[in-house]
This record gives sequence, C-alpha cells and structure tokens, in this order.
Amino acid sequence: MINPNDNSNINPNPQESTSLPVEPPVSEPTGWKLILSKAKLVASIELGKFKNSKFYTNKKIFLPVSISFGLIFLILILGLLFGKRNVAQVALETPKPTPTAQNTSQATTSRDILSESQIKLNSLKNEINNLDIKQSRLQPPSLDFDIKF
Repeated sequence: MINPNDNSNINPNPQESTSLPVEPPVSEPTGWKLILSKAKLVASIELGKFKNSKFYTNKKIFLPVSISFGLIFLILILGLLFGKRNVAQVALETPKPTPTAQNTSQATTSRDILSESQIKLNSLKNEINNLDIKQSRLQPPSLDFDIKF
C-alpha cells in the first residue's frame, strides 16, 4: 500500500523522472556508404531535372532512345568482358620448298626472230580465216514426228 506521507518515491524535480529513451548517436556515413548516399542524392536531383524536361515528356521518343543507348552500353560491356583476348600466338614454321631449276628453250640460230614471228602470224591468220563462226557444218538431228502408241 502507498503511504501518502512517504516522500521517497516523489521526485522534487519532475523533469528528471520523465526521461525519454536515449537514442544512440547517429554516426555520419563513411567510405562507400558516404559515396553511395551522395550518388543517390545527385541521381535524384538529376532525375528530377530530367523528368521535367521535354525529352522525357515525349515518351515515344524517350523510350526507344533510352533502350537503344542501354543496349549499346550492354553490348560494349559484354564485348569487353567476353571479347577476344590477345593471346600470344605461336608462329608455326612451315618448311619452305626447295627451288627447282626449269630448263628454258634456247634461241634458235637457224632463223632470225622476225621471220619466225612472220611464220607464226601467217599460221594464226589461216586459222582465223578457216574458222566457221556460224558453225554451218553442224546439222540438227532429224526428228520423227510420227509417234505411235
């Protein structure tokens, strides 16, 4: 039972008795958390500016352009990650063929060059004149149109 004369529980200073729960001191973010929080802040500000621009309001232009830039960026990143590496290639030595000596015909001493050329030109002229361009010697086969079944 509470004794009204008992002053042991009564505090002369009421502000001390109603204390709020003590919160731990808030520490400032450091390192990567600080960088991340600043990046979020900058991104939200820039995104707010970007959303208010006319480029974003016309979504028929914004969506294809942003998707195409995203795909180009993705392809570049994938190309850098999985692209061809400059691996040291071993050069294989192929055996070189030995040169062979070819016999060339010797110049004839019986006639001079001009007379031999004249003879060759005359033979070519005769071949050209004797050439049958219309191929008149060829005859089509005779066809028998009398077909009986």
